[in-house]
Amino acid sequence: MTESRWEQIKQTIPGALTESREFVAGLVLNFVLILGVIVFQWNLVEIVVIYVIEVAVISFLFLSVALFTPQPVADRNEDVWKREPIPLQPISSLPPVYWRNVKFVGNKAIFTISLFVMMGLIVRDRIFELVSTLHLSVGVVIAGIVLFQLRRVWRHFIADESYRQKSPKDAIQFAFAPVTELLFMILFVIVPVTFVVVGTAIVMDTEFTSRLVLLLYLVPMGVIRAWFGSLDPQTDDLEISFN
Repeated sequence: MTESRWEQIKQTIPGALTESREFVAGLVLNFVLILGVIVFQWNLVEIVVIYVIEVAVISFLFLSVALFTPQPVADRNEDVWKREPIPLQPISSLPPVYWRNVKFVGNKAIFTISLFVMMGLIVRDRIFELVSTLHLSVGVVIAGIVLFQLRRVWRHFIADESYRQKSPKDAIQFAFAPVTELLFMILFVIVPVTFVVVGTAIVMDTEFTSRLVLLLYLVPMGVIRAWFGSLDPQTDDLEISFN
């Protein structure tokens, strides 16, 4: 084996191991969801609550870190992206945020914020009842989700102050990744699994328990979610385009 080939392998292995850790972590998280359905008898409401909170955590963390990225957005022609950014540092212990980033993130996040506000208004009268009925294990899973996403933020933006080399678009791509993930799950899990379940029930004249149906959805959804969790939206692995 030539020396150049050996150097290439040494450079490739750490990245591959890192990506595999992200994938395995995603699989473990989904295994916990499956375990919750089997052992703790979670229902659809608890699964939806966990997913919505996960999306909210991802959006909050990566939209927040987008405010601290000083590099310009490459495909923007406005003058504000050609000038040096104006820093704002309301908290001295934190890096400065940039006014152009605030406006950019605000414009991109308006749909997400509106969606969560609408959801909050819909369930506002039953929020305390909903929370009180959730199993304690749901809270443990949510804590795990927060830690997992904090690790992703650290890895991609905070470690070695790498956010200094990023633009707000880099962070927003992470925040919007769940939208692409949801489209994949609809096309490749929800639609085909629903077709199989309904078709089997009609042809064989049988009924599926709600827990079994949940598992039929969760297993393939877990593979997709683990795969998406291991991808870097800033690379060609997962390209998220928005204007």
